[in-house]
Amino acid sequence: MKPENLFSRITALTLLILMLVFAGTPRAMAQFDSGSFVGTVADASGATIPQASVTVTNIDTGVSVTTKADASGHYEVPALKAGRYHVEAVSSGFSKAIADNITVQVGGRQKLDLTLKAGGVDTTVEVSDVAIQVETETAQRSQGVSNYQSAALPLVTRNYADLLALVSGVRPTTDAAPRANTASLVRSGSFSVNGQRSMFNNFLLDGVDNNAYGASNQGFDNQIITPPPDSVAQFSVITNSMNAEYGRGPGATVNVATRGGTNAFHATIYEFIRNTNLNAIGYFAPTGGVKPQFNRNQFGVNFGGPILKDKLFYFVDYEGFRQVVQPVAFASLPLYNQRAGILSVDVQDPYNGTIYSHGTSVLASPNISPIAKQVIGYLNTLTPIASTVTTLSNDYRGSSRFTDNSDKGSLRLDWQATKKDALFLRLSDRKENGVNFPTLPLPLDGGSNGVQRIKDQQALLGYTHIINNNQILDVRLALSRTKAGKASLSIGNTDFSIPGLPSNPAVAGGLPTTSISGGFSALGRQSTNPQWQNPALLDPKVNYSWVRGKHSLKFGYEFERIWMSVQNTDPLGGSYTFAGGFSKCQKVVTGCSSTAAATDTYWADFLFGAPSGYALASYFVAHLRQNQHAIYGQDDWKVNPKLTLNIGLRWEYGSPYYNLGNTVTNFDPKTATMLSAKNSGGVYDKTLINPDLNDFAPRVGFAYAIDPKTSLRGGYGVGYIHYTRAGPGDLLAINAPQSISVAVTQTPTTAGFRRTQDGYPAGLTETFDPLKTTVISIDPNRRDGYAHSYYLSVQRELMKNTLVEVAYVGNQGRKLETISNLNQKDPSKNFARPIPTWSEITNPRNAGMGNYNSLQLRYEQRFVAGLTLLNSFTWGKSMDNDSASQDSNGPSPQDANNPGGEYAQSDYNQPVIDSLSLVYELPFGYDKAFFRHSGWLLNQVIGGWQLSTINQFASGTPFNIVYTPPSAYQVSPGLSATNRGANQYRPNRNAGVPLVINSRVGTNRQWINPAAVQIPNTVAATPSPFGNMSRNPGLGPSYYNTDLALNKTFGARESGIKVQFRAEAYNLFNHTNFVSPTNSSISGTVGGVGTTGGTLSGTFPSRILQFGLKVNY
Repeated sequence: MKPENLFSRITALTLLILMLVFAGTPRAMAQFDSGSFVGTVADASGATIPQASVTVTNIDTGVSVTTKADASGHYEVPALKAGRYHVEAVSSGFSKAIADNITVQVGGRQKLDLTLKAGGVDTTVEVSDVAIQVETETAQRSQGVSNYQSAALPLVTRNYADLLALVSGVRPTTDAAPRANTASLVRSGSFSVNGQRSMFNNFLLDGVDNNAYGASNQGFDNQIITPPPDSVAQFSVITNSMNAEYGRGPGATVNVATRGGTNAFHATIYEFIRNTNLNAIGYFAPTGGVKPQFNRNQFGVNFGGPILKDKLFYFVDYEGFRQVVQPVAFASLPLYNQRAGILSVDVQDPYNGTIYSHGTSVLASPNISPIAKQVIGYLNTLTPIASTVTTLSNDYRGSSRFTDNSDKGSLRLDWQATKKDALFLRLSDRKENGVNFPTLPLPLDGGSNGVQRIKDQQALLGYTHIINNNQILDVRLALSRTKAGKASLSIGNTDFSIPGLPSNPAVAGGLPTTSISGGFSALGRQSTNPQWQNPALLDPKVNYSWVRGKHSLKFGYEFERIWMSVQNTDPLGGSYTFAGGFSKCQKVVTGCSSTAAATDTYWADFLFGAPSGYALASYFVAHLRQNQHAIYGQDDWKVNPKLTLNIGLRWEYGSPYYNLGNTVTNFDPKTATMLSAKNSGGVYDKTLINPDLNDFAPRVGFAYAIDPKTSLRGGYGVGYIHYTRAGPGDLLAINAPQSISVAVTQTPTTAGFRRTQDGYPAGLTETFDPLKTTVISIDPNRRDGYAHSYYLSVQRELMKNTLVEVAYVGNQGRKLETISNLNQKDPSKNFARPIPTWSEITNPRNAGMGNYNSLQLRYEQRFVAGLTLLNSFTWGKSMDNDSASQDSNGPSPQDANNPGGEYAQSDYNQPVIDSLSLVYELPFGYDKAFFRHSGWLLNQVIGGWQLSTINQFASGTPFNIVYTPPSAYQVSPGLSATNRGANQYRPNRNAGVPLVINSRVGTNRQWINPAAVQIPNTVAATPSPFGNMSRNPGLGPSYYNTDLALNKTFGARESGIKVQFRAEAYNLFNHTNFVSPTNSSISGTVGGVGTTGGTLSGTFPSRILQFGLKVNY
C-alpha cells in the first residue's frame, strides 16, 4: 500500500470516529491553552450528591458556564480560560457552596471539592486565588508560572522564557547565555530539558505552534513571537508524561496564554533603563581604561478592556527595545616580529626551497603574497603589541560594537458570541534590526555577523463551541512567518580584489575567511555570511473533548504546512586554510619541536600565500515544503476517588522536505551516483526519502492520592522528532549539482596549486566536479528519532499553600540525528578514501543515542505571609554520543567509523543545578501585619514595598579538547563546519597528569592543563590523527549568580492609579562567572606534550543595575 493511501485511510478513520463521537451525549474538555476544574460535590458527612449544579464564572470577564455532577457526585468543568474564577454549587435541600478567587492554570486540572450543608445559609469554601495543592488528577509533570511572578521577578532580558530556568531539570544552553565579552545576539528560549536537545522542545502560544523553523535559526529565538512579561497571563512548562495532545518532540512543552481584555479597563506604561555608568567593569580590564559601553532602553505600553460588557473585549500591547553594547573583545593576532617577517626558526620558501634564516625577515622574498602584505599593513594600524609578548594568547584587546533595535506588538480580541460560542483573534508583529561590528576593523573583520534583520508575524483565530454540558469542540487556525538573515559588513569592500571570487553585489567583497593554524584568530569575513531564511507555517488544529462518567476523553487532529525559502550555502565569499606547514622548519636549527616553531611555519605559509586548502560555494536559494500530521486520543480515567489513570496514544507523520521544482538530489553510496527527484509520483519520488509511518507515541501515567496531603505519581511516554536545525547539512535540496560547495586541498607540489594571489579558478562553482564538491547522502530508509521519557514522584503538602516534591526523572534517546563524513579518509590505508572518485560526503544518519538520569526536588509556596517561593534542585547526568549540531561543542565525531567512541557526557551536562526564586511583599502598610492602620502619608513611605530575587547555582559545563593536525593527516580536509560533518580531532591523554589546573588568578586564566595532553604522532610508521582522549573529558568553572529587585508602589486605592519604581541588580555580588573553555584548542608539536591553550577567555556579565518605572491603572 502506498504511504499516501495509508495516510488517507488513517485520516478518514479519524474523522469517522469524531463524527460518531459527536453523536454521543456526555461532555468534553479542550485544553489547547486552557484548564479545568475537577472535583466532587458531597454533604457534610462525605456522602456524594448526584446531579448537583456547578456554575463557574470568570471574575474578570463575567463569562459563566454551568454543569451537573454525575451519579457519583463527580463533576468536571473544562475549557476554561486561564484566570480567576468564582464557583458555586447548589442542590435541592442543601445550602449553596461558594468558592471564590480560584485560579485556573494553563493546561492544569484544578481539584476543587465542594461541600453542601443541609438547609441553612450559604457556605463558603475558602481558597486563595494563588493556592497550590498536591496533584492527584493528572500524571502530567508540569510547573506553572503566573503573571504575578513573571511581572515581579528580576529578568535580565525581560523575557518570560528566562523563567524556564526556575524549573527542575531545565538548564539554558550555551547559545541562550549572554556573555560579558560578546556583542552577539543570544538565542532566546534555548533550553535543555531533562538532558535533551533544545530543538526537542515545543513552544505553544495561545494553543498554536510558536516554534521557529529557520534552517539555522537566523531569528535568534526558538519562538516566533515572544510576548512581553506583562502580556503573559500564565505559562506552564510540561517536562514529562505529557498528554497525547502534545507532540513535536520529546522535550518540554512550554504552553503560554496571553492576556485578554476584561470588564474593567486596565493599562500599563513602563520603561526600563541601563547605561554604562550603572554597570560594574568586570574581570577583564577595559581597553585603554575606557569602560565597556552598555546602554539599553526597554519601554512599552499595554491596555485592555470591554467593547461590550460580558461579550467583547480587547487587549493591545507594544514594546520597544534600543541597545548599544561595546564590550571588551579579544583576538590572538600575529606578534610584533611575525608581522615584520622575523621568525624564531629557519624556514624555506615552499616554492623554490630558498632558506630564510631565523632573525632575518622573510618579507624580502619575491614570493611573499601581496595579500599578506596588505593584511600586515592593516594589522600595523591596530594598537601595537609589545615586542616582549612572545606567545599567542588573546594578546590583542579591542572592542566590538553592537546596536540592536526592535519593536513588537499584539492585538487580541475576545468575543463571547453566545453562551455556547466563543471566539478570539490575535495579531502579533515583531521586527528587529541589529549591526554587529567586528572585533577587528574592516576589512580584517574577524568573523562578525554584520547586519542582522528579523521580521516575525503571527495571526491566530480560535473558536470554542460547547455542544452540550458534556462535549466541547475547540478549533485553532494560525499563520506565522519569519524573515531573517544577516549580511557581512565586508560586502562591497574591494581592497583585496582576489580573482575568481563572485561578482554578485549581494555577496562579493572583503577578505575571504582566513584560518591560520597555530593559535591565530581567524581573519576575514564570517564564512556563513550572508545567509537568510524565510519560513512560514500554517497550523490548523481541532480538539474534541467528552466527559463521560469517570472518563475525560479527548480526540484531536493537527496539520502543519511549512514553507521555507532559504539561502544557506557557504562560504560564498571564499575561505583559505593555512595548516600545511609547507614553509618547513629546518632541522639544523634547534627548536623545531617547539610550539613557537610550528606557529611560525604556519604563519610563513600565509606570508608566502601557500594555503593548504580553499573553498567556495555557489549562491543558491532553496524553496522547501513539508507537511506534518498528528492524530491523538486521550483518556483521563478517574478509577476511584484516589486513583486517576492518564492513557493516551498519538500518531505523527512528518514528510521529508521537498523542493519547489523538485530539484532534490541524493548521493547513493551503493552506485556512487547522484539520484534526482522526479516531477511526479509519491513521497519518495519527490524527496528521495521514504516516509516513516511508524511514529506511534503511547503516553501512560497515574496519580494516586495516598492521603489528602500526599500523592504518588508516575508516567511514561514516547516522543518523536520531526524537525532538526542543522543548516544545509541535512537538506537534500541544497545539494550538488544544483548547489555546489567546492573544497580543494593542495600542496605546492600538486599540479594546479594556487597561491592566494592567484585567486580562485574561473567557473569553480559552475561545474560539478565530484573530486572537489561536497555532496550530501541520506539513507532513503532513515527513521525519525525518538526518546522514551519516564518519572516517579512523591508530593507532600507541608502546610496550606506549601508543598514539596521528590522525583526520579529519566529518558533514553534513540535513532537521533548525527552528521559525519561518509567518505572520510582512512588513516590505516594511507589516508585513502572509501570512494576514491568523490570528495567529502556529508552524511546525516540515525546514529545518535543518549540517556539521562536525575533526582529532582521542588519546594514551592504561594502567598504564605506575603511570600511566594520556588526552589528547584536537580542532581543528574546526561550522556550521549552526539549533542546536536547547534550546540557549542559540535556534533561531528572524531572518527566517522566509530560513533561509539563519542559516548561521553553531553555538551549540556551539569551535574548539579539549583535555582531559587521568591517574591516577598514586605509586611508594612495598609492591610499588612505591621502599621495596617497607618495614615496615607506614612503608608506612602513604609507601604507598597516588594522584594524579589532569583538565585542560581550550577556545576560547570563540559569542555572539549581539540587540536589541529597537519593538513596531510586530516581525514576530512574539505569540511570546515561541524554541521557539514567536519571532524574534531582530539589529542591523547597523559595518564596521571591532572587535567584541570583550576587557576583563575592573574592574566594566565589557565583552566586546562596542556601538560595533560599529548599531540598524536602523525609522523609515526602508521600515522593517525585520532587521539584517545574522550569527548568532553571535564567540566568548566561552576556558576553562581544572584539577581535582586526592590520595587516600591505608590498610589491611592481610590484612584486606581499605581506608580511603581523598580531597582534591579543582576549579578548583585559581582561574582565573576567564567565561561567554560568549550572547544579548547591545545597547541604543541607532533608527538609532543601540549604547551598552550585551555585558558578562560570569557565571562558571564558582571553586575548590571537597571531602573524601571511602571504606571498601572
